[in-house]
Amino acid sequence: MQWRKLFDLDPRFAILSDKLAARTYIADAVGMHYLPPLLLVADDPDAISIDALDPPYVLKSTHASGHILRVKSRADIDAAAARAMMKNWLASVHDVFAQEPGYWHAPRRILAERMICNSDGSPPLERRMFVFDGRVRLTQTIMVEGNALRISAYHDRAWRRLNWRGRSQPHPGPFPRPQRYDELVEIAERLGTGFDHVRVDLYDADERIYVGEVTLYTLSGFMHFTTDEPDRVIGSYWTIDRPALRATGTCLLRRHDIPRPSGY
Repeated sequence: MQWRKLFDLDPRFAILSDKLAARTYIADAVGMHYLPPLLLVADDPDAISIDALDPPYVLKSTHASGHILRVKSRADIDAAAARAMMKNWLASVHDVFAQEPGYWHAPRRILAERMICNSDGSPPLERRMFVFDGRVRLTQTIMVEGNALRISAYHDRAWRRLNWRGRSQPHPGPFPRPQRYDELVEIAERLGTGFDHVRVDLYDADERIYVGEVTLYTLSGFMHFTTDEPDRVIGSYWTIDRPALRATGTCLLRRHDIPRPSGY
């Protein structure tokens, strides 16, 4: 992952790092029906009529990771505090913080999407599909309990449980194979085609599947496990083509940013 951050200037990274442009990329690859409904896009938080937004929804910045405000009801949001938070988001430069070049030229905007919920209002399961050379090798399933507790489980492609523990608490019981596992894999692999590695984040709601995002820099390459086995296994799936030659080419270019492709 650190090699990617230093040397991989794939122009598609500039698309996928921009949450608004990524929606077009995802729609072209798998269809608009897999995306959460888009409620608004704005450059200025003061121009957002928060009272006019119908919960539940999610506010995000388009140019960074971790900028997210979930609003389940009108009572959950303080409009002034939310605008102040969004202004702080727009003032931040994610690439300077994390050295992830895909974000360098991402326009700084705010978007609101419909929050994906199960029919009873509960959060859906999140399936993080780790795709290598167009093939799903691993799935991390994340369940949210209460307001914040996140528990998870890792499975290989054949849905065998992996005894791994990362940032989230491990789920204590079995996680059955998803009923729509084949569809989850198909979506992830279509989005991961042509990349040596991406992580495709999917929401497995009770009624349907939604694509959250295509992640290029998982935890900026600083994901910690309690043992070395997960790093070894994940690393065994990721083959970088001609790393020395490509790194040399990037160094000769003397640039760290990724220009945005035309049309996005």
